[in-house]
Amino acid sequence: MTTTTTIRMPEDQYRQVQALASYEGISVSAFMRKAILEQVEDVEDYADGIKILSEKNERISREDVLKEVLSD
Repeated sequence: MTTTTTIRMPEDQYRQVQALASYEGISVSAFMRKAILEQVEDVEDYADGIKILSEKNERISREDVLKEVLSD
């Protein structure tokens, strides 16, 4: 089963999304779904990392985690 969601955005931002979706060869709907699911995965990964660090009684700032993850 699928659910439909409406997103309101300024026309200029929608045109940007259209252009990027076209560049990737996918529909606007597929592009938005992909972007949202990537964000969900990122947040879940961060939460998992924090949980693991908490279990080891180590503390690390969000900024330090992001520096380490994005240093590639």
